Amino acid sequence: MRIPFLATLIVGAAIATMIGLGIWQLQRAQWKDALIAEMQSEGALDPVTVNCRIDAAPEVRAGHNRAGETGYRYLVPCNAGQPQLVDAGWSKRPNALARVALSGRLTGVREPGGREIVVLDAPAPPLERSAPPTLDDIPNNHLAYAVQWFLFALAAAVIYVLALRRRSAR
Repeated sequence: MRIPFLATLIVGAAIATMIGLGIWQLQRAQWKDALIAEMQSEGALDPVTVNCRIDAAPEVRAGHNRAGETGYRYLVPCNAGQPQLVDAGWSKRPNALARVALSGRLTGVREPGGREIVVLDAPAPPLERSAPPTLDDIPNNHLAYAVQWFLFALAAAVIYVLALRRRSAR
């Protein structure tokens, strides 16, 4: 039996690529663990104060309140030195507030993970307080992704070996 050169080359390259992606995801998992540990040591969830004037229609996103109920977060832009969003509060309804008007010194906690969102301690009426951010909110699924890529590589190898066996049986 002759092994098909081009098919073997293509499958080999695909398997090598999948293994490479699995190794890359393992490296990203280590990097993310280090990043989260660094954020914990730096006090990433320490209170912050922003000084801005807000009078804007909110961007409404899915979120939770302090009791863990699912609902909607109301995000509005604030330019306090650098562009960022302010989480003005939470509601069960996506249309609870058409416009958010806040001004002065606003205190809250900046969401971890590089997102410039400050979750306010005192929400805009009639909104409730949104759930406070935690470092657990930062996804770290890289180990699962690595396993997935390694399983894809294994599946490709098994399928190719089975195809070669079937071809040789003819």
